[in-house]
Amino acid sequence: MPVRAGSLDRYIHLQSKGAPSGFDPTSGTWTTQVSVYAKRLDSKGVERYVGKQFAAEAQQAYLIRYRTDVNPTWRVLDGTSIWKILATPEGEGRRSEMLLMVRRFNPGDVTT
Repeated sequence: MPVRAGSLDRYIHLQSKGAPSGFDPTSGTWTTQVSVYAKRLDSKGVERYVGKQFAAEAQQAYLIRYRTDVNPTWRVLDGTSIWKILATPEGEGRRSEMLLMVRRFNPGDVTT
């Protein structure tokens, strides 16, 4: 079943990271590639024991209309929340929707 326009109640920004400057792989400016309406799906939190302390990680999913230009190296900006895109599996149907699997963005993550 195609995603209904009324359920897309959030305006999110899909951003890509520019080339790093110098030898610092974490440098580079994030640029909004496209802004779209989305539906935020239920989130889940995971706690892990890392070293000598607990670390919490939040995961989320956004449903958007299908696009061919979304890159899994991008991130999602939802208000003040920043999410790293983990996967972009297609939703059910004839390429009418796309699911963005995300987790809370960590600025120190070199791969983002």
